[in-house]
Amino acid sequence: MNWPRSETPRQLRTSTAAFRTVAIYVVVAIAWITLSDLAVDALFSDPAHLVKANLVKGWLFVLITGVLLYALISRLVHQINQLILQRQELYDRQQSELEATVAQRTAELRAANEELDSFAYAVSHDLRAPLRAMNGFSEALLEDHHDELSEPAQDHLDQIRIASSRMQGLIDGLLVLSRVTRGELDRSHVNLSEIVTQSLRALQEREPARPVEVEIEPDLTAEADPRMVAAVLGNLVDNAWKYSAGAVPSVIRFHAASLDGEPAFCISDNGAGFDMRHIEGLFKPFQRLHRQDEFPGLGIGLATVQRIIHRHGGQIRAEARPGEGARFWFTLG
Repeated sequence: MNWPRSETPRQLRTSTAAFRTVAIYVVVAIAWITLSDLAVDALFSDPAHLVKANLVKGWLFVLITGVLLYALISRLVHQINQLILQRQELYDRQQSELEATVAQRTAELRAANEELDSFAYAVSHDLRAPLRAMNGFSEALLEDHHDELSEPAQDHLDQIRIASSRMQGLIDGLLVLSRVTRGELDRSHVNLSEIVTQSLRALQEREPARPVEVEIEPDLTAEADPRMVAAVLGNLVDNAWKYSAGAVPSVIRFHAASLDGEPAFCISDNGAGFDMRHIEGLFKPFQRLHRQDEFPGLGIGLATVQRIIHRHGGQIRAEARPGEGARFWFTLG
């Protein structure tokens, strides 16, 4: 048990009490021996009587000092028990205050998350209607008045439609991020290798002519929320597939690894990679390390991945070089 540092003076007082007990015993013993020897020499001159007197003196010394020691030690033990009780009460009080503070902070955090979820839902719901109107009217103008519009006007309308579609994507990403923090984790035994295999199979069916070498270590499992970990692996596999499109052939690997001494998993590719000087923005929502015309996206996938992994009590780390691919290590708590 860790006692508060503020109790150190009490420890010193306890040591002083022990020293005082020994000192009293020594003083009483010396006084008894000195005075009793003087009294025996003064009262008895006969050797036989002197021996008996010394014997009685010795037994009286044992009896008196025993009583004295019992009284002194009992007092010291009482002081120690009182000190332990006071410390235990202080520790319990501080523990209760700490638990109350943690409960209060947890409630505040939960309320803030619920408020953020409500805000995200309200914003996304309120913005969807005007975006649909903008997109719809722009499309109607292009269809109904195509011949009346100049080419620059048509280009402007196309840009409005592209921008509204991107805004719709950003709203969807905002909703995805808000949903990640909702609900309880439902951990179970999950085969991560099977999830990666299924994700890559779906991508290969979409682009059957693309040369891709896949290396998946079989039967890698973890205790995790199946729905959330599927989102993690799906995003990481999608990124590996997207950013390795320029490599011939593309190489995507999934295997067991180690991260800070803990068992981990790793997904790597031989694609475009990125500059490690900009890694601070890698997991931030809506921030991207590549141009939109190079690799389209919203910048929401890795932010979602990080939040899910943190909810599992894990960590994620990335390493890359431009033109040499990227590697992502992660744990799941």
